[in-house]
Amino acid sequence: MKVNTFIVGAPKTGTTSLYYYLNQHTNVCMSSIKEPNFFSAKEVNSLFYKSQIVDEINEYHKLFSQNKKQIIGEASVSYLFFDEVPNRIYKYNPKAKIIILLRNPIERALSHYLMDFRLGFCSENFEDIIAQPEIFPQYYQQYLELGNYFLQLKRYLNVFNENQLSIVFYDDLKSDSQKVMKHIFSFLEIEFQHLDYSIQNSFLSPSNIFVSELYKFNSLRKIVKSLFPEPFLSLVKSIFFSNNSKPTFSDSIIKQLNAYYKSDIVELEKLLNKDLSKWDLK
Repeated sequence: MKVNTFIVGAPKTGTTSLYYYLNQHTNVCMSSIKEPNFFSAKEVNSLFYKSQIVDEINEYHKLFSQNKKQIIGEASVSYLFFDEVPNRIYKYNPKAKIIILLRNPIERALSHYLMDFRLGFCSENFEDIIAQPEIFPQYYQQYLELGNYFLQLKRYLNVFNENQLSIVFYDDLKSDSQKVMKHIFSFLEIEFQHLDYSIQNSFLSPSNIFVSELYKFNSLRKIVKSLFPEPFLSLVKSIFFSNNSKPTFSDSIIKQLNAYYKSDIVELEKLLNKDLSKWDLK
């Protein structure tokens, strides 16, 4: 058994939605853990996140219980950024197919920061992170550098054949999920099936410090999800989480991010032969 499909893309580019969409298909087996980080274990282990890491091959393969299906896949967001991951995946399975998700890097950076703010991973001011990368190197990497897609995409193109790669844009997945999934089914050479596209993420913030600290533990969240039905979990969220503490961003921050990403977007446009001018936020 070999994993043959990898969803890669920075955090907040739609990887979670795509993971759940594909997992509904009767001929697809996605990993029981969305992000095993098997091919980026070394790098992810050094991050400030308490991410789950599966670094042993037999344990990795145990994540795919229905491994007789045509498509066996996973969706670790760390696989796009770190240099050696494309080579590691190719060495493991040179016939693998890679689905790369891209999103406006400015929107992605802000969304990623907001997610970490909500989960209590980051309490620093976003403007300070931009202005002082030497003081906040990991935050700077996660919120800004992950959006420099050109070299990240180029690494995959240097290792895999073009027909093994499919580029998916977040806006397309969000606006017309079924159309995008038809394309992906064709890319994976599996039949079209109707799916539930109601999955969406919303901004909810822990309503007190105690809840925020508990929520940081990914393993605890997984245990709770496995023990209680969704209606009960939704009720708990409505009691202990609020949606009224979302930070806002000044025009100055948007201008700085536009300037930061401008040259990378130009190179990406050339690489993909695609107009990305709508990514320039005014």
